[in-house]
Amino acid sequence: MTTNAFPKGSRGFRLLTPGNPKTEKGKGRGYWTFILHLAPASLSGFNTCPMATAGCKAACLNTAGRGGIMAGHGILTAADVANGLRNSIQAARIRKTKAFFTARHEFMAVLVADISKAIKLAERNGYRAVFRLNGTSDIRFETIRDANGRTVFDHFPTSQFYDYTKLANRRGLPSNYALTFSLADGNEAAARLALSNGMNVAAVFADKARVARAESEGYLGYPVANGDETDLRFLDPANHVIALYAKGNAKRDTSGFVVR
Repeated sequence: MTTNAFPKGSRGFRLLTPGNPKTEKGKGRGYWTFILHLAPASLSGFNTCPMATAGCKAACLNTAGRGGIMAGHGILTAADVANGLRNSIQAARIRKTKAFFTARHEFMAVLVADISKAIKLAERNGYRAVFRLNGTSDIRFETIRDANGRTVFDHFPTSQFYDYTKLANRRGLPSNYALTFSLADGNEAAARLALSNGMNVAAVFADKARVARAESEGYLGYPVANGDETDLRFLDPANHVIALYAKGNAKRDTSGFVVR
């Protein structure tokens, strides 16, 4: 497999996406977030979200923004994509995911090249590049190595990486990789364990008013910080629940994924 298997996308990146409306907010604080979007859950035939719940699959941001718009169809839902309806963005995410599993060393070489490009682009524009490797997946990237046995964190020890995860047992993380546990339907016990172990927990609330109430009252016995002001989770105060309000498919959630 060659880089021809990774066609150039926005700004010439082959794997990374240079931001979205939410991560754009981080630029006000001097950070430019670049995101790796893979196909979530088992959409590609490979499972990238081992602890996915029914609620998080339905509410997944995989179909947010341009990822959820299809000419001749309109708005794509998670069910549409699961049933085979694919726009160019969904097809690209599936192609990238298959490459990750079937051509790992080539994939990692392209990812390292993209990260290097992102750092230079951000610096030229007066920002610090930061990275989310699991924009729509939940892979233990701290264990993923290239042909030389190095992780991306080894390649870029001074760059900041951050992600959400539903894997409560991730240990020995690189110092430049910040993880926030993601509360979902059926995993409250794991979320409480994550909080007791010092990890922040992100929770999706029904609307902005419910977020404000949580900020006032706390949640799960911990103080609450608003997570919608920026996407920069590595800047959040420690030992907090990070409150997000429901967007996209999550607005229609009935699984318990969204806190009412």
